Amino acid sequence: MIQRSRRRTCTTACKGISLMAISFRTRLLLIFLSLLGLTLAATLWAVLRATDDNARAGANRELAVAERVFDTLLVDNSRQLTDRTTLLAEDFGFKQAIATNEEGTILSVLANHGDRIGADMIVLMDPAGEVLISTHNIDAELAELRESIGRRQQAFSVLTLADGAPYQLVMVPVQAPQLIAWVGMGFIMDEALLERFRGITGTNITLLFRGGEASVQAFTTLDADLPLDSLSGDFSDVLGQATDRFSESGWLSRQGVLKDRDGQQLGMLLSVSLQEALAAYDSLRNQILAIAAIALLLAALATALIAGGISRPINALVVAARRIARGNYTQPVALQGNNEFAVLGDTLDNMQTAIQERERHILYQAQHDLLTGLPNRDELGRVLSERLSDQPEAPFGVILLQLSNFDDLSDVYGLSVMDAVLPQVASRLADRNGELDRVGRISTDEFLLLIDGLTETGATAEAERYLALFDDAFRHDSLEIKVEARLGMVFCPQQASDYEDLMRRTHLAISEARHLGHSFATYQDGQDERHLRRITVTNRLQHAIAEGGFQLMFQPQYSLEHQRMRSVEVLIRWNDPVLGRMFPDEFIPLAEQSGDITLITDWVFDESIRQMRRWQADGYPDLGISVNLSAKDILKDSFVDSLLGRIEQHGLKGEELILEVTESAMMADTERALKNLKRLYDAGVELAMDDFGTGFSSLAQLKSMPVHELKIDKAFILNLADDEDDQCIVRSTIEMAQQLKLTVLAEGVENPASIALLEQMGCHCIQGYCLAKALPYDELMDWLATFNEQRETFLRA
Repeated sequence: MIQRSRRRTCTTACKGISLMAISFRTRLLLIFLSLLGLTLAATLWAVLRATDDNARAGANRELAVAERVFDTLLVDNSRQLTDRTTLLAEDFGFKQAIATNEEGTILSVLANHGDRIGADMIVLMDPAGEVLISTHNIDAELAELRESIGRRQQAFSVLTLADGAPYQLVMVPVQAPQLIAWVGMGFIMDEALLERFRGITGTNITLLFRGGEASVQAFTTLDADLPLDSLSGDFSDVLGQATDRFSESGWLSRQGVLKDRDGQQLGMLLSVSLQEALAAYDSLRNQILAIAAIALLLAALATALIAGGISRPINALVVAARRIARGNYTQPVALQGNNEFAVLGDTLDNMQTAIQERERHILYQAQHDLLTGLPNRDELGRVLSERLSDQPEAPFGVILLQLSNFDDLSDVYGLSVMDAVLPQVASRLADRNGELDRVGRISTDEFLLLIDGLTETGATAEAERYLALFDDAFRHDSLEIKVEARLGMVFCPQQASDYEDLMRRTHLAISEARHLGHSFATYQDGQDERHLRRITVTNRLQHAIAEGGFQLMFQPQYSLEHQRMRSVEVLIRWNDPVLGRMFPDEFIPLAEQSGDITLITDWVFDESIRQMRRWQADGYPDLGISVNLSAKDILKDSFVDSLLGRIEQHGLKGEELILEVTESAMMADTERALKNLKRLYDAGVELAMDDFGTGFSSLAQLKSMPVHELKIDKAFILNLADDEDDQCIVRSTIEMAQQLKLTVLAEGVENPASIALLEQMGCHCIQGYCLAKALPYDELMDWLATFNEQRETFLRA
């Protein structure tokens, strides 16, 4: 298995090496070309970025110059208009017509002069700013004109919107010699003016204007259509939106507000083409691209030559690596020359030798126990599985040999000494078995032996031969160490058909030998089923605890001393839906082993209190309960803490509660058990020692035990009336208890003769089938009623 796993790993590694070797030349080419390409791309990007920035800066400078030219153009136009309008204002006939208010003459002069200078608008206002004559509606401009007239006494120029078009209007005073009027001449700012401007500067111009609530209108030298309907908001926003539209079409624009007053808004956009600005750099860009392409081509050729010189020795190394990956370590790696690749080839030679040795060592370690040199658990599992698979009908036996006193010897001599003894044990077993691979160490103190042809007929003799290997002590330095062994045997294939069953059943055989006190045992049919049943019972026990699957039964305890029913012993019953009726003798020990006993005790205690409160309310206030405590429970400080808390919580007192403990609890941990019993005793809890006489506690121990009552085991009571030995033992026990001021209760009383003897001996209480078996609550209530009516029938019949 290890060999196959190693080969799969090597195959995967070889595939990775092959892919790397095949793509090496391409990778090297890509690396060099990528580095050069990135360098050239960065250079090209920097140059193009610089040219773009430079083109934009030049365009912005061009726009700034164009803006100044446009301002100059407006000033020149204003000056020329002022000069021409001044000629009219100084005309004597015109002054006379105004002075005499000859309207016809005024109109004639204005029309002739306007035609002569090419004016598009004519305005005549009195000194107060009232409009006398106007060719256009200038109501929106009146406020600004009147403000300028009132502030100035000389000609001035304004930009205005009239009848949906922008005009440059020049106002000149008419004096004779006093101010008698203001005459104005206006010229429209239309496409002709804008084309004139473009002819001078080469820059496109767009005039945007809006009067009052009207929509935005425009005059432009651009061929592109401007979506005027989409322009809205403040006039500065309108200019910004128009700038963005032009930018999307490849125009760089500069905006300016010419007028934004009294609802009249006029602005301009000066635009230059970015494409034309960048066109001057096309030649430079093309040259850089050509240089980059040539550099990449030369780099590719150079890299291909270099990669070819490197890839040949690498290919040879790859071939060697593939061979090594397949597990072939015999062929040397031969590379000519003294360069680094030759050194690498020599290193690869050394590596394959080291790998071969290391694999051999790893495989040995994976399959053997390093301390004894025997096959380990995994290797024996493989051998046994193959044996069961390849020769399913061939009989053989498997012996699990356990060093039964290994832990005790380790405590006495130390692990280092026992580590020196274990190889000696392995040597004796291997010499006896004959084939080293048929003996293995599977755990610290366990060895597994495979014996061909072993059947039940020769099992005892074979076991004795192996046990005889331990008759002589093992030696270490000056020590003689007596090691004891215990064997468990399984016969294949009839008792086990796979490795897991085999191991489980050998351990069951060992457990049986330990339980019986024998040095060896063979697996018996049914042991596995009993083991599996214990597992099933333990699992079902969990369900019963969670789902409340238990039932309480109550067996009466009668006081001979006070001639009344003193208490009932609480007994638990379990009727499982899967397993059926379960007896405490089976499931209580399993609950103790699994650690669930405390949960059961808690439930029994709480349910017992609840039932007792019921019969106290039903007319039996003096009837107490006697509850059994597990040995595991009494050794837990936390359980005793919880129990005392429950007793206080329920307000229990006096003979309402008696707690029964067995002698086995004392034997497990005497000091802790006595401490916890003393805590209960001091808290006023009545304590009884159950099954007295069947354990191993000494009289000295009994003297120090904090209990109030002894329960004589039924083994001494069942035949009390007929067995004088039992009578002697019971009488002496009662007398001893009386001297120790302890109450005595006899269990297993089954006839009136035994009751009479016990009463004569001074026994305080009795319990048994003579009174009643364990009863559920309702039957107990009926029995109590009957007992109170027919007491003598139960006790004296």
